[in-house]
Amino acid sequence: MKKTAIGLALLMLLVLTACGKPAWVGHQESEPLEGTEQLFDLKAYDPDEKVELTWDGQQVAGTFERHPELLVGAYIPEGATAFKMSNDTAWGFESQQIFMTVTKNSMIDASLMRDRTEELMAYKEYRGSINDGRIADFFQVEQDGETYVVSFTYLDKAKALPLLIDMAKSLRTVE
Repeated sequence: MKKTAIGLALLMLLVLTACGKPAWVGHQESEPLEGTEQLFDLKAYDPDEKVELTWDGQQVAGTFERHPELLVGAYIPEGATAFKMSNDTAWGFESQQIFMTVTKNSMIDASLMRDRTEELMAYKEYRGSINDGRIADFFQVEQDGETYVVSFTYLDKAKALPLLIDMAKSLRTVE
């Protein structure tokens, strides 16, 4: 149990420091988030479902990609891939630094989330962001007794957020 907690803490630190300078540098207190809109539905995957995603200003068909270790998956646009990001799997465009990750039973330390992405403030799962040139937004999702942490990582907010929000809305559970 202790090794798992330490491992999770190190993993979170690695994710946070991968986004630029260490999360504790320039720490500031932020107002608590109180969004009211739900971003994640986490309904069961239906192979007959058709999902459209917003990518590069257009509506494109999404293809379902299952997480290799967790009982979740998301729809991604053509050209996007699943790739390894540290010990996680990310979905998106690695070369453009636009991707989403999902981890299970991770803890989010709200005090480390010293930045806010205005476009995400309405969502109740949103926990905060770190913006050190590259933006990392964090969400906490509860489903069937499981806690998932979803993160968005990107450089270009205008290009990335419509896609990442649609991918988050398309997150599904699988058996």
